[in-house]
Amino acid sequence: MNQPPPRVSRAPSSPRNSLDTNAQLIVDQVLETAHAQRASDIHIEPLADRAVIRLRIDGRLHVLSYHPLDLLPQMISRLKVLARMDISEKRLPQDGRFSTNTVEGPRDYRVATVPMLEGEKAVVRVLMQNLSKLDFRRVGYTERNIQLYEALLNKPHGLLLHCGPTGSGKTTSLYAAINYLRQDWRNIQTIEDPVEGRLEGVNQAQVNVDIGLTFAKLLRGFLRQDCDIILVGEIRDPETAALAVQASLTGHLVLGTIHTNSAIGAVARLAEMGVPSFFFGTALLGSISQRLVRRLCKTCRRPYTPSQEMQQQYGLRPEHVFYAAVGCNECNNSGFKGRVGIQEVLSITPELRDAICKNMPEPELNRLSLQSGFVNMFRDGLAKAVMGHTTIEDVYAAVRADGT
Repeated sequence: MNQPPPRVSRAPSSPRNSLDTNAQLIVDQVLETAHAQRASDIHIEPLADRAVIRLRIDGRLHVLSYHPLDLLPQMISRLKVLARMDISEKRLPQDGRFSTNTVEGPRDYRVATVPMLEGEKAVVRVLMQNLSKLDFRRVGYTERNIQLYEALLNKPHGLLLHCGPTGSGKTTSLYAAINYLRQDWRNIQTIEDPVEGRLEGVNQAQVNVDIGLTFAKLLRGFLRQDCDIILVGEIRDPETAALAVQASLTGHLVLGTIHTNSAIGAVARLAEMGVPSFFFGTALLGSISQRLVRRLCKTCRRPYTPSQEMQQQYGLRPEHVFYAAVGCNECNNSGFKGRVGIQEVLSITPELRDAICKNMPEPELNRLSLQSGFVNMFRDGLAKAVMGHTTIEDVYAAVRADGT
């Protein structure tokens, strides 16, 4: 069970005490339900005349329950108490985290509150468990991409970037990479905002903008920490980008994330941040871009033969089939259960490196990458749709959303 709620007054006739008790029970039950239904986030939010609780399951929000609006402040306070946040501050956003102990082991949560027009809203992120067991296969990489990725990670130094929007699984992939690299003889240090979970044997630091502890300031400090491997949770400004490239050129393997739509787009993004192309062109080992799509329920998925038009469009053979979602008790009649990643892994070849250093345009870089056997994200997703992992519609929607 979750941690016991704070002791309440013994006056059962008090309406306030009754509200507090009901709110605590609701929050505790929602945490249990979120775990049982594999939710990644819990939204507790105000509407005009009531409060609603929604769970994000397989990337989509689903309404769990509605409650009287006067219960909302008590539910938010319950979360603030658990996360050791200031329960009296309702005007400003706050962040916190907490853990609960259960018979299945500890569960970790991150809480963020923000004031809205009708009252405060809270979003609870259900953090990943068993991080030390994460590997590329669990994340959804194909054998070909695993081989490419591991070859890049085995380089003694250089810059390896992960691309994609928020919620695309970048952190999960990076943790899998750190698990692959962990050895007693290596000093691995990470800069995260925030730290998603503890990795045994890894030195993890968390950004704190309130006191000026930024990605750049921590990274500058790491350069004097005798690091072998540095993970930069997000390269978001010119100073951090320049320092990451500098670190990769001075004997460190640097892993980082950057917000671009495609693997090749990382080149343009570094250039936009003012890093000279000959500088990062020398440092860059490769880049990985990914998205998460819904995984079809294996119990009820239904195969179908794509039309001739689809076969021609996607280069399929007549024996290829796609799968459609149906819905059953196993998947709560959604047709989907969990999510799977679709990825593209770009390894920088000598020809591509030379083109980057010469500041060649992106179409030319794309042409050279395809010549080297690069498989883009859509083709990776298409293969997974043919294998029955997901639907072609989900793959197309995931890549079309960002123009990839």
